[in-house]
Amino acid sequence: MAALTSSRNTPEKGDDGRMRTYGVEANTNVYLGGIVALDANGYAVPASATTTTANALKIIGRAESMVDGMPGENAINNPGAAGAISVEARKGVFLYDQDNSITIAQLGAVCFAIDDHTVTANDRASGASVQQYAAAGQVIEITPSGQVWVDFWHQTAAAA
Repeated sequence: MAALTSSRNTPEKGDDGRMRTYGVEANTNVYLGGIVALDANGYAVPASATTTTANALKIIGRAESMVDGMPGENAINNPGAAGAISVEARKGVFLYDQDNSITIAQLGAVCFAIDDHTVTANDRASGASVQQYAAAGQVIEITPSGQVWVDFWHQTAAAA
């Protein structure tokens, strides 16, 4: 397509795109406040290492609430069929633990989810080709205690 040559009315999504609802994978527990991802089937799961690129997770934000659940109720779909319950995930900037690999040199860089509450500067486990981590978001700040503020708005793909 050709570049614009005049103004364009570009609609904005009314809910500002921060919150999305996703069905929870079968036999899965998503805990509120944790990093939530979509699996290869498109269902919400806690962030974790995967073993193949085909199984790669897509980080979608922080688990915010179970849809139609009690306030503060985790999305426990165990046992349960895929999509039997849903969880809301929120984009934004959130504070998570790290594995001590993130330093000031990583400010503005992509970090990766090891699990549902820990991020790392690396896209796979040290020396391992099978433990792959999903791109979580951009490192915004490191606290004096070493925790990391992660911006889930600025998620980008891992470098090859």
